[in-house]
Amino acid sequence: MNERRTRRSQDPYRALCLQLEHSRSQGQLDAVVVAIDNGLLVAGAGERSVCEALGAVAPLMSSPSFTGRLPGALEGQSVDVREVSLDGETVYVASVGRRDADACLEQSISGVRRILGYAPPSVAQLLVN
Repeated sequence: MNERRTRRSQDPYRALCLQLEHSRSQGQLDAVVVAIDNGLLVAGAGERSVCEALGAVAPLMSSPSFTGRLPGALEGQSVDVREVSLDGETVYVASVGRRDADACLEQSISGVRRILGYAPPSVAQLLVN
């Protein structure tokens, strides 16, 4: 099998950062992050202050009723957030910098699942939800 990834790591944190950096670069995004429900940044790619701001608001922005203000580092930017369930735990994959970041976020989500050892939901699970 031909390995397409040239930069890899056995360390999950470093592997997540490499994956997010790849997605950020491919999508020409300012930042891509993984955060948990209290806004704590798990891993990120991009300027540190932007990553921290994005991680902090990602759980809030995933709610359809969010009407709050974005932190200064994100003001006026296009921000996308996806809620991802990993064995009952919720993480948030978010990006800033481009309106059409869907493909990059999906690539990031796939990488997060692979690196953290979670299989994608089966078709049966998708139909139930």
